[in-house]
Amino acid sequence: MAGIFSVSLWGSLPLLRQLTELPAMMTTVVALAAAAAVAWCSAIFVREPHSRMPDPDLSYWLGGVLSLVAALYLYFAALAWGEPARVTLVTYLWPVVFVLVANWLAGCGVQLRVLLGMGVAFIGVAPLILGDAPAGAETPLVAYVFGVISGCAWAAFSVYLTQAGTIPFRGYARMFAQAAVIAVVLAVLFGESVGTPQSTDWLAAALIGVGPYGIAFMTWGFALRKGPTGLLGVLTYMVPVISAVVLVLTGFTEPELALLVAGLAVVGGALLAQSAEAQSESGAAERDPDAVEDASARRAMDRASPENIRE
Repeated sequence: MAGIFSVSLWGSLPLLRQLTELPAMMTTVVALAAAAAVAWCSAIFVREPHSRMPDPDLSYWLGGVLSLVAALYLYFAALAWGEPARVTLVTYLWPVVFVLVANWLAGCGVQLRVLLGMGVAFIGVAPLILGDAPAGAETPLVAYVFGVISGCAWAAFSVYLTQAGTIPFRGYARMFAQAAVIAVVLAVLFGESVGTPQSTDWLAAALIGVGPYGIAFMTWGFALRKGPTGLLGVLTYMVPVISAVVLVLTGFTEPELALLVAGLAVVGGALLAQSAEAQSESGAAERDPDAVEDASARRAMDRASPENIRE
């Protein structure tokens, strides 16, 4: 449910991006600052106790902070330079990279059905994404390159969340704030011109940080720690489907058959991935029932801990 909630918030991103005229780096700054504010307010709301957070290590800076900046800026820049549909398609190669790397780091192989499920979802979503591409639209190579790198940054951030363990709200606030500061420095170095934005531009950019890049990141981290990576990787392909539904409901686009096909493909891919995860757990139980019982007990104790009850 946390994963579905996250991808639902991500699905609102295209609509919000259309509502702001801020340049890519400034949109990144505002979004990350808003995300930091949301995380800090969340800590206050749940009365999260103050505790000394561990000193940031290299994985924190590379997989957490810098991956956030790269993922947001490069995606926004790619959308500005290239045809959004094609940029989005190459960016959504990231779930495959994430599942492969996460399972390799966990010391377990990737089930063939998981890869098949992701393939079904990707193939089903592709016509939906490409269907709205205007005739004759040209996307420069740099936009494709930025889209791919942005996707790799998404994958790196998700892998970091699987390895980092439980991150308190104040931990997210610190990470988002540090990423925002780095984005400000880069905006100054790049000499990016803000122009004359309206209040709605700032508001839309802030909403991107509150929902898709604030609350969604925190619930996504919770989902990655508790759920199967294969199924979550497939669920990310619901984002283009949800985006299309939102755009249809708001009158920005017309409904089409590709939307239904994409939705069915994602559901089918998720069922394949889930069956693979269930088969893997069943096989593990047959090989070593005691180990599975011990793991289940540890998970139950982990869920009952005060830290996870707050989550």
